[in-house]
Amino acid sequence: FKNGIRFNNTAMPEMSALESVEIMKGSAAILFGNVAAGGVINLVTKKPHFDNGGKVSLNAKSYDYYEPTIDVYGSLNKSKTVAFRVNSVFEKSRSFRDVVKSERIYINPSLLFKLGKRTELLIEGDYLNDDRTADFGIGAIDYTLIDIPRKRFIGVEWSYYKTEQQSTTATITHHFNKNWQIRGIGSFQQFSSDLFANQRPNSNNQFIKGNGMWIRGIQRTKVDEEYSIAQLDVTGKFKTAFLQHTLLLGADVDKYNTSTIAFNPISQYDTVNVFDLSKYKQRKDIPDLTRRALTSAPVSRAGIYIQDLISLTDKIKLLAGVRFSYLDIVSKVYTYSNETTITTSNYDHAFSPRFGLVYQPIATIACFASYANSFTTNTGIDVNGEALPPSIIDQYEIGIKKDILKGFLSANVTIYQIKNSNLAQTSLAEGNTNSNIKELAGEVTSKGLEVDISSKEWKGLSLIAGYSYNNTRYTKSNTYIVGSQLRYNPNNT
Repeated sequence: FKNGIRFNNTAMPEMSALESVEIMKGSAAILFGNVAAGGVINLVTKKPHFDNGGKVSLNAKSYDYYEPTIDVYGSLNKSKTVAFRVNSVFEKSRSFRDVVKSERIYINPSLLFKLGKRTELLIEGDYLNDDRTADFGIGAIDYTLIDIPRKRFIGVEWSYYKTEQQSTTATITHHFNKNWQIRGIGSFQQFSSDLFANQRPNSNNQFIKGNGMWIRGIQRTKVDEEYSIAQLDVTGKFKTAFLQHTLLLGADVDKYNTSTIAFNPISQYDTVNVFDLSKYKQRKDIPDLTRRALTSAPVSRAGIYIQDLISLTDKIKLLAGVRFSYLDIVSKVYTYSNETTITTSNYDHAFSPRFGLVYQPIATIACFASYANSFTTNTGIDVNGEALPPSIIDQYEIGIKKDILKGFLSANVTIYQIKNSNLAQTSLAEGNTNSNIKELAGEVTSKGLEVDISSKEWKGLSLIAGYSYNNTRYTKSNTYIVGSQLRYNPNNT
């Protein structure tokens, strides 16, 4: 998420414009709806100030890396009711690998209006253009990294990966009093990408052979996305009898439309030897790939949610919340060769409950436990051509938090289990090899331990440290050995 709004993170985000990065672990994330069970990351950009100021900087590194940045802010009128801020970055560089280069530009303007003593309107813009050489690394032979100079580029020299992202967001906040407020958000985003490059080493059955010979193939994919959302939240504090409540009520509606053009690849473009690139003559021409299919995937979502944090006593707090989500998912696949369109649609709704309990025996120790149920949507179709229902996820947590050195240090230890009991996997029926045809035939269970330590600031110094052990295994599967670990998932972090 960026500024509380879901955004496409395929392109590397620009960090110089960020004020902070928020990580909501575990079940706290389900209020956003249709998110990963483990949590969400929210990037917060710098906001306008009524005090005038700014900064201009130049960052220079090896490999001809240059990054000038500008950040200016201040008030636009004497009464200080309108403030602005503009962040802008330009970056150009080469790489430690030959041929590889990149160029990107980013701008993040924002305006803050004080519409009254209790009402504020924040308008933010965001634009990123990123153009870089597509670099898929040096590959492997028999699952072993190839012993060649790290600067060697084995892809086609003209390859590129271009992305463009832009968004506009308006947030209005009104404080009724010191205990109650209402906030409304509206946002519209666009994203596009164009990948035109060689295929990845060892993909499409074109393996790098033991003598270094590799037949390069060519691929291309273009993606266009539009995303819009409207959201309304009400938060407040109140009492009923001896109970203290912190209440959140909210609703949102959003629409995601993704169009993907897949091109017919070239499986044999030319041949290279990764140990000696001069051994074969490399092609320099850019081929003309024909379009294979256009996939349109509009997704409409709507949700309402309520959450209440109840103080039963000074030592016991109860958290209860639920979100109701409705999803309308459509997939249209147009095949250019025969001019046919296959349409699938799926309408789903789900309740995502969340419960938590906090027990604080003394001021410096808090014990907690929580449960949440959520879901994620699945892409693809079943053997009958119907859209797949969502995967259901159950999550349990239990932990303890301890303040040390009079609150200067805070330590948190949590154990958890996350079970995806409806995992979509490629269907093996009748010898199927199409990865888009799937069945709900799997289950993945994650069990783990997390330790977090953080400190307050002392003379400009602060500390954040963490350790995580995570064990994720297939507990049901039609493809993988039951009990085997999920690939590419580190145990220790």
